[in-house]
Amino acid sequence: MRPSTPTTSAPFDATRHAGLSLEEQKLVDGARDILMRQRALNEEEAYTLLSEMADKRRTGMADISLQLINITKRLTV
Repeated sequence: MRPSTPTTSAPFDATRHAGLSLEEQKLVDGARDILMRQRALNEEEAYTLLSEMADKRRTGMADISLQLINITKRLTV
């Protein structure tokens, strides 16, 4: 497993994005990047946190990602 550093454009991982549309993939990647920057997480940790948040709230990854992105936008304006 290679070490991961926060970037704005992480490599595409087909196994993670299975069943998601391109737009949903972009949302998940954007939310993951926010978590990586704000919490100093690596790519795997951020994705795992997103997944746990979605499971806990019984919603999809794209939905929780959109919520995180919208909240972050409101807080940074």
